[in-house]
Amino acid sequence: MQKKIFSDQTLEELKRTEKKYLSIVKFHIISFCILVGIAAYITIENDFSIYTFFPLLFTPIYIYSLINLKKVKAEIKTRTAYIFIQKKIQENK
Repeated sequence: MQKKIFSDQTLEELKRTEKKYLSIVKFHIISFCILVGIAAYITIENDFSIYTFFPLLFTPIYIYSLINLKKVKAEIKTRTAYIFIQKKIQENK
């Protein structure tokens, strides 16, 4: 399945995509907090090890998800502003 570009999606598809990315970001926040807790515990108990750096290894994935969520929100904002302006123009005619 090919990934659709945000500008090619309809407003409804964008809203579904936003919900999907929002749930992904929530999951990543929860998993990041758990990983930080585990890393802190292991570091306190056994000193530094590879497990200490696990949260850092997954950070780019979390950042990528946040960036995509911001892009979707920006596209939705642009679309709704355009629709609002078009309605205003039609009302004034």
